[in-house]
Amino acid sequence: MPLNKLMPLSETARLNGEAEERLMDVEEVARYLNLHLMTVYRMLQSGILPARKVGGRWRISKRELDEWLESYAGGTRKQILVVDDDPNIGRQFKRVLQQERCTVDIASQGSEAIERVKEQVYDLIFLDLVLPDMDGAQTFARIRKIDPDAHVVLMTGYPDSELVSKAMRYGAISLLIKPIPSSEIRRLVRGFKKRLPRQPIPTRRKRGGSS
Repeated sequence: MPLNKLMPLSETARLNGEAEERLMDVEEVARYLNLHLMTVYRMLQSGILPARKVGGRWRISKRELDEWLESYAGGTRKQILVVDDDPNIGRQFKRVLQQERCTVDIASQGSEAIERVKEQVYDLIFLDLVLPDMDGAQTFARIRKIDPDAHVVLMTGYPDSELVSKAMRYGAISLLIKPIPSSEIRRLVRGFKKRLPRQPIPTRRKRGGSS
């Protein structure tokens, strides 16, 4: 019986290293970073992302991408807006999110939230559906007109209300039922911490600026 050829140790180490270093294609990177596919291609072509070509196609090491992401966005605090008129909710979110290295703004009315969104691009907005001046669905609709790509999480103590269905039509990413466990807040925010910080909308002007 012929003896099987033994693979050189150097080749074995190389293959083991490749198995541990998972390579991602462009589509996977776009999903991972929550970016449009063409944006990722532009970043690759300009040399922003740590990539290589394998067989004529772009490939990115998951490990190298995580290291790049940490250096690129690790020092940037996520900007979070919490819209709720209950001061206890505001205190809970501030306590939890500041531990997650986020900057937290609190708005107690829908009109206040709208003004804040005009001035600041938020990575994530937590929006209560019952507010003193206007309901959460109306507030959400106004936010969408200002920032069509806003990431909004709805909050309510009445999950079966018609208002929930109305607000969800505007594209909320999640619905939190009160009372909200702090662990659920952390879970949502940590899912966003791997995303690149959102950039200001080019047409947005500071209050009082020229038109």
